[in-house]
Amino acid sequence: MSAMSPPAAPPHITAAVEQLKAAIRAVDRREIDEQSTPWLEIEKSVIKLLGGPFKIDRPDHQGLALGLAGIYAARLIKGQQAFWFPNRESVEGAALGFPTALLVVSPFGSVAEALSRANLSRLDDFAKEVGNSLAQARFSAAGAAAPTKLSADDYQRIFDPGFVQFLAIDPAKAKTAWDSTISQLIAEVRDGFTRAGGRLPADARTLLEARIIAVLQRLDPTKKLREQADRVPRVFELMTHLSATVTASGLAPEEFWDGVVFPLLHIGVPGEFPPVEPGDLAAFEKGMDPLLLFVDLIPYRTRAPEEGPLGAFHPSEFSVLDPAVPATAALRIVKLDPKRLEPILTAFDPGALRAAVKRFTAHLEQKLGKPATAEAAPSPLLEPALSLVGALKGIWSGKGSWVCMRHLTEAEAALEPALGELRKVLQGPRIILL
Repeated sequence: MSAMSPPAAPPHITAAVEQLKAAIRAVDRREIDEQSTPWLEIEKSVIKLLGGPFKIDRPDHQGLALGLAGIYAARLIKGQQAFWFPNRESVEGAALGFPTALLVVSPFGSVAEALSRANLSRLDDFAKEVGNSLAQARFSAAGAAAPTKLSADDYQRIFDPGFVQFLAIDPAKAKTAWDSTISQLIAEVRDGFTRAGGRLPADARTLLEARIIAVLQRLDPTKKLREQADRVPRVFELMTHLSATVTASGLAPEEFWDGVVFPLLHIGVPGEFPPVEPGDLAAFEKGMDPLLLFVDLIPYRTRAPEEGPLGAFHPSEFSVLDPAVPATAALRIVKLDPKRLEPILTAFDPGALRAAVKRFTAHLEQKLGKPATAEAAPSPLLEPALSLVGALKGIWSGKGSWVCMRHLTEAEAALEPALGELRKVLQGPRIILL
């Protein structure tokens, strides 16, 4: 586990704290201290700044709450050795972890609850609850070997859903799973583990049983999964994937989809190359991957949404798997409208793009005054990107299937080979010996 110092507060959190301090100076002509000013004193100024009841859908109220979240986090960092780690599911894009126990705190969520009750002093109560939870964790470990301290990297691996996968889901199979009772699903999954046998490593099987069967056992066994989706949205999604995914792409970090795969799709095969700045040539000369310069410098031939996930989809093109799943849940699998990417995926020619990247690399070498090499070293990123595009073409071409996007944490991504094996067993034929 990492021994590096914990990361500082995200820049937007720091900026929100400074903006809050400036607003309090303007309205009350006084300074506040992040660590020592009582919440009751801060609240007197916040009441004036809110101008009425707290409304989370108002951008100005969100900004105030974000600043207060930064102050609350600073106090937990000092008092409980908390640290920030990236977490895309949280409103603030990061959350707090702790080195001595696996505990996640969303400062923004705590502040929003305190503001909704018009009582910022509740944050002191929340901090005490955090302290008690950590003390219990330390007490339960007393007498045992001292645990290795958790780091921000450990938390990000476990909790930050930074990997993305695309799926083709069979609607009929999905609805069959949703309309099955919990007892039926538990029996099917247990049978799947039995039939998978040694193809599932023992440690992976233990983790999957904890994530699936142990959670299902907490539900009413006589009711359908759909009827209890709001209680276990993550398992609802997981059972959908296991029961109904017919085609799945490879896994890749969100940044790779956003920064390489989808730009390549939208760029296509350029007829000519734009001017190259000296700074870009210098970066190439120092060893920068030419594919990264290709996606950065060459304009899109197909227009992409200005704002939206992965730079490829508009937020309006997403929907929940089923209305039974609350939209307020941190969804990990969502349905996509396939129309936007369908034309460019159909027209995409991997061989022509591969040749274009090779020509671009030779173009950069010529600009540097070097002779163009017939066999320039290929980008190590190109073939993985083309492989993912090929998988997307297969998913988008599935007639009658839902096209879906799935987010996973790094820890979940490590389990995906075992989960894929279980998925094949659950969807495969049952061999009956007579």
